Formats: sequence, C-alpha cells, structure tokens
Amino acid sequence: MPQLNVIISRALAGPCGKILVSDGITSADMTIKGKQGIFETASVDVRMIRKSVPAIGPAASIAKNLDEYQLLICSLVHSLPDSDQSKMHLQKYRVAIIAAFALLAANLRETRTDDIVRWNRNAQLLLEDTSDAYVKAKSNTKLQVAKHEEMFEFFGVPEDKLELALKVFYGQ
Repeated sequence: MPQLNVIISRALAGPCGKILVSDGITSADMTIKGKQGIFETASVDVRMIRKSVPAIGPAASIAKNLDEYQLLICSLVHSLPDSDQSKMHLQKYRVAIIAAFALLAANLRETRTDDIVRWNRNAQLLLEDTSDAYVKAKSNTKLQVAKHEEMFEFFGVPEDKLELALKVFYGQ
C-alpha cells in the first residue's frame, strides 16, 4: 500500500481525471490506470473471470461509481477555498478512494475471491459515505455522514492520520 503522504502529494496536487480506463461493465475488461508512485496499472477480463470469481462483478460496479465520485469531488474542490471544511471532508474521501483503487489493483493481480469480497464490503461503505458527503457539500445542508473508521483502516489510510496529513497539506 502506498504511503498516505504520497497519495496526498501526487494525487491531490495533480489534475482531475478518471482512474478507470475501462470499467468491466460497458466493456469486457476492467482496467485501472496506474498512478505514478501510488499503484501500477491492472487489468482483468471481468466476463471471463466472473465464473471463477463472482465477486468481480460487484467490484466492477462499485469501482465505476467510486471513480465517478472521485472525479466529481476533484472538480468540486477546486472551486472551494482551502479554509472550507467541506473541502477537507471531501478530500478525505477522495484519498480513501485512491487508496481503495491501489488495493483493488493489487487484488486484481491475484484475483483471490476472499480479497475481492472484503474489498467489495469496504468499498461499498466508502461509496455510501462518499455519496452522502458529496450531497452534503453540494447542497450546503448539515447531513450527518456515517463514519466507518474500519473502512479507512482497511484501505490503509487511518482517518486520524489522514485528517492530520490533509491539514498539513492545506497549511492548517
């Protein structure tokens, strides 16, 4: 797993873009574009391995949605001042999504069912929390976003360390 500071410095400072080259839903392959220093490119033929690893179907669906949210968040945070707490909150989820893709890329090389099932469970929580946070930020309402600390731990970005690293990144 990449270090938290590497994800923050390389991914958050860079331009917005999709992580998936192909999603495994509208195409046969799910291909994750590598991010230098964070994770390498990974690709699987979802239709072919679905028989032996059924969890790959849900993984492709969750990954597609996570990629959409990280792109939406990236586009939104550029318009927010660094002092806006919504920006910090959204970036926390974006970092977790990038960490989730790093783990998924590693899991795709091994394609072990248990690993993909655990990834799906935690990535689904991440997707739900990210969706709630994005809706909250867009509507300026005070929605209470559920916190799933174990999800951040699973992806190797403990929430307390992530929040501290983001404060340092934004000079707060």
